Order: sequence, then structure tokens, then C-alpha cells
Amino acid sequence: MTSTATPRFSVFTPSHRPRFLDDCLATLQAQTCSDWEWIVLLNNGARWRPEHPDERVRVEIADDVKGVGAAKRRACELARGEILVELDHDDLLAKACLAEVGKAFDANPEVVLAYSNTAQITEDGKRDDTRFNEAHGWQYSEARVDGRRLLQAQSMAPTPHNVAYIWYAPNHVRAFRKESYEKAGGYDAELTVLDDQDLMCRLFHIGDFHHINRCLYLQRVHAGNTQSDPEINAHIQRQTVTLYNKYIEANALAWTHRRGLLAVDLGAGHRKPPGYVGVDQYPGKGVDIVATLPGKLDLPDDSVGLMRAVDFLEHVPAKVPLINELYRLLAPGGMLLSMTPSSDGRGAYQDPTHVAYYNENSFWYYTDNQYRAFVPQIEAKFQSSRLVTYYPSEWHSRNDISYVIANLIAMKEGAERCGGPLLV
Repeated sequence: MTSTATPRFSVFTPSHRPRFLDDCLATLQAQTCSDWEWIVLLNNGARWRPEHPDERVRVEIADDVKGVGAAKRRACELARGEILVELDHDDLLAKACLAEVGKAFDANPEVVLAYSNTAQITEDGKRDDTRFNEAHGWQYSEARVDGRRLLQAQSMAPTPHNVAYIWYAPNHVRAFRKESYEKAGGYDAELTVLDDQDLMCRLFHIGDFHHINRCLYLQRVHAGNTQSDPEINAHIQRQTVTLYNKYIEANALAWTHRRGLLAVDLGAGHRKPPGYVGVDQYPGKGVDIVATLPGKLDLPDDSVGLMRAVDFLEHVPAKVPLINELYRLLAPGGMLLSMTPSSDGRGAYQDPTHVAYYNENSFWYYTDNQYRAFVPQIEAKFQSSRLVTYYPSEWHSRNDISYVIANLIAMKEGAERCGGPLLV
């Protein structure tokens, strides 16, 4: 039996292993908000029917669908609700979950995704006290969820950095407006891992996220979890960095514009991207501000959300005054995305206009108090978002022209904690 009424919430659950689906249904039927439908998309030969039929449950057979991205995309295509809620096939929702998600969207009409804190449970549903490394920003506290005491992980703030890495991105429960989901392009049917991170990045480009500071989701940890497979987990670790590289600039640019801050491209005489204010020492196409750094730019403190410095830092001899000035301009949590020929290769020295030299170690002095202490003139305090040396192309590799990528987060008062080591 299928209900003809349009529900507010469409909960969707692809499943190739239906062992825990009855538990999922029980947790839905216990919701304080009853305005939901549940789309169960069975694939890979899985079969299941609820022991006690519920007209809100829609079971679809989709053995032709291969891969988690394709399965979630198909499930969301079937959804009729205004708000889409992801429920993995072995997890549970707190009784107040849907009601709290609804309140969050009602109170924040501009928000495109809402997420909560999460507690892990064991395979048999008992408390799991596993913790991630708290030095990387994880915070834990006791939480009472539907009468039992659990250890909740406090979800991190939705910063451009956190959203760009699955390790720190908003965890379950994840709920998003269907309208926003469709505008973002939906799940990528080609992805077999990290479909969630990919979608979250694209959602982040069109609107803000809202953290519900309450444990609304119980995540079951067992040997059958995808990340428990060593090969799949290794693939996830590699691919989250690939997605970070793909999306971090767009994440930071969206965050910047939503907050009414400036995005600044340094050395803008060469290929300034859309959405930036261009700064260069010479006038020309794309140059909005003519200035010679490290001289003080005619911009207020904390007015810049994103600073792009591609093939730029090596042209300014006064390194410490330069970084201090860029730090002055950046708002709390703003990002400096830099790409500089590394002194590990030939590129740093071959160009006669290069007068400053950088490698990965050069940025320690701006991100680590132990090194900063050796240079008292340094005022800048950053957290590292990404620090790596690489060859941009085969041509660069053949000619030993390596680049150092240093993406840094301005750690000023009011900056939200980003995942990863914080050495400032």
C-alpha cells in the first residue's frame, strides 16, 4: 500500500545487505514527527519486506544500479518530500531526529544542509567508546539518547576546509532540501566512495550549512562497514584528498561571498579568475588595485575571506612583512591558497624575477609556535589546511620544476576550529 499524501521528509536508504533494516524501520516508526516516507532501494540481489507493513515505506528493487553514488541518486529521484534525509542501512535515528531537522530548516530558511552530532554503537547496538584523535579537533561528551547514555562526537563547524575533507565534514544525520539537492546536481552516479563529500561540497557552493548541536544519529560500527575493508579505506583516504584539491577554492570562494568578504587574487595580471579583486604592481587587464607588496594595501583589516597567490610569493623579497600583511587582511578563518615554485626543484631559481624561495618547511614558521619563536617579527598565525610538494604536469616533472602548495587558514579571534593539528 502506498500513501498518496506528500510527506515533508523523504528518508532514503540504499541497501545491499538488509540485516539491520528492521531496526532502521523501528527507529523511524518511533519518530516524534510522523510526516515521513522511507525509500528503501535494494540492489545487488538484496531482498527485504517489513514484517509489519507501513504505508510510508516504499521498497524498490534496483539490481541494475551499481555503486553507492548511483544508488543514492536513484533513491533521491524517487523522493517526494521537501527534505531529504540520509539513513545508512545499519544505523539508527534518535526519536527527535526528524522533528529537530524540521525546526532547523524552519528557523534558518537560507540553510541548504543540516547536520547533527553522532554517537557510535557496536554491532549489537551497545555503546561504543571509540574516539578519534582529539589533537585534531575532535571533542566528545556524554549524551542521553532515548534513555541510554552514549558518547557523542561533536561535529565540527562547516568551514571550507572541514567540508573539503571527509574526515572533518558534517557527519550524520545529514539532511538537505530537495530543491538545493537538485540545484547542486545531485549525487554523482559514477562515484563508488565519497559520494557524500562530493555532494556536500557542491551543496556548500550554493548555501550555508547548519549544525544541530544535539546527538540525533547512532552510527553502527562493525566489520561490514565499507571503511573496514583495508583496500576500500585506502581508496577513501586517497580520494578525499583528490576531492579536496578539486573543491577547496570553490568552497572558500562561496564561504567568502556569503559573508560579504573580498576574494583577492595576487599577481592578477596573469589569469585572474571570476569573482576576485585583482592586485598587481602594474596596471592591466584584471587589475583592480595597483600596489606593491609588502606595502600596506588600501583594504581594511579582516576584510578578505580568500587570498589566491599562484606564482606570486616568489616575486616579493620581504617574506615576513608580506605574510604579515596578508594575515592582516584575512578575516578570522579566511584562507590563503598559495602555489609557489619549490626550492626542492629548479623552478625556484631558474626565473630571474624570482627573489624569494619557499619549500614546505618555509611555512612551519607561520603555523607552529616552536618555529615562530625564532622570528619575533612574525605576527601571522595560520593553521595548515594542505601542505604538499608536487609536479603540476609531466612537463614540470621532466624539467624538475616542483611546486609547493601551502593552503593556510587565518587563526584569529573568532575563527572556527578546523580539523587537523593546531600548532599556533
